[in-house]
Amino acid sequence: MTDPTSSDRGLDRDPVPQPPAPGSPPAGPAGPAEPAGPVTVPAAPLADVEPVVPARAGGRRPALLGYLGIAILGIAIGAGGLALVAGGLGRAAPSPTPAPSAAPADNAIGSAAAPVTLEIWADYQCPFCRLEDLLFQGAVVRQYVLPGIVRIVYRDFAFLGPESTAAAVAARCAGAQDPAARLRYHDALYTFQQGENQGRFARANLLQIAQIVGVPDATAFAACLDDPAVAQAVADETAAGRNVGVVSTPTLRLRGPGGERVLTGATDAWPTLRDAIDAVAAAPSPSPSGSAGPAPSGSAGGASPEASPSPAASASPTP
Repeated sequence: MTDPTSSDRGLDRDPVPQPPAPGSPPAGPAGPAEPAGPVTVPAAPLADVEPVVPARAGGRRPALLGYLGIAILGIAIGAGGLALVAGGLGRAAPSPTPAPSAAPADNAIGSAAAPVTLEIWADYQCPFCRLEDLLFQGAVVRQYVLPGIVRIVYRDFAFLGPESTAAAVAARCAGAQDPAARLRYHDALYTFQQGENQGRFARANLLQIAQIVGVPDATAFAACLDDPAVAQAVADETAAGRNVGVVSTPTLRLRGPGGERVLTGATDAWPTLRDAIDAVAAAPSPSPSGSAGPAPSGSAGGASPEASPSPAASASPTP
């Protein structure tokens, strides 16, 4: 027995009492037997889901999809993440054709009478769409939507694969029951986004997200996921986007009294988006002859109309 006064006291003492030799009867009531080895905990159903953000962006790795919830909405974007949107982003592009006008009420924020409409064409698997949403949508809502200046309309441009369509269908199915649920589902999809077509938006996870955001009827939601008409609606809106010149995500189309602006790629800085909104919100100034002339279209934040988006700035269709 080791001297209890030694410097490593308690670290190399023989256990008391001594464990029984192999084949001996089990220990009596004197004390519980030591476990034979480490306890094995069964794997949780979603324990193998990849983390929501890369390691360079910080944050803790969740063990379950259900643990992500609201807490992850406060994740800090690290320097590595911000580097992805540096330079050449938020470029303006010409827009010769007006965007579709009819939009479901459950997919919009703000008053229908707002003078400026901001359409956001996005794919739920697009990381730059997620970045745009996390960095700037709250500011747009506070500064422009709540005062009644801007109405935001979210548009599906699901082109990155089957899970893009599945996610867009799920958001629509949530909105079919509760208009506010679609917007909550929209936010949750960006929260849980990770990778492309790797199972993040598999059916089981979409059902669990519906529980998290409070979709009222789980049975009706599950049935809606299988409705081919909803998937067709997503495909139709994606085709409508192509018809008006959307080729990458995110694409932001702004229309108002001052004309129209189009920003492609993740916005590089808040002033770029702010200045574009202010430009289309302002009434056209009278020309020297006394007639009002429209503000020039296709430029914002100092970008030239012919500027093309940086390849790293947005997700774009593969040939």
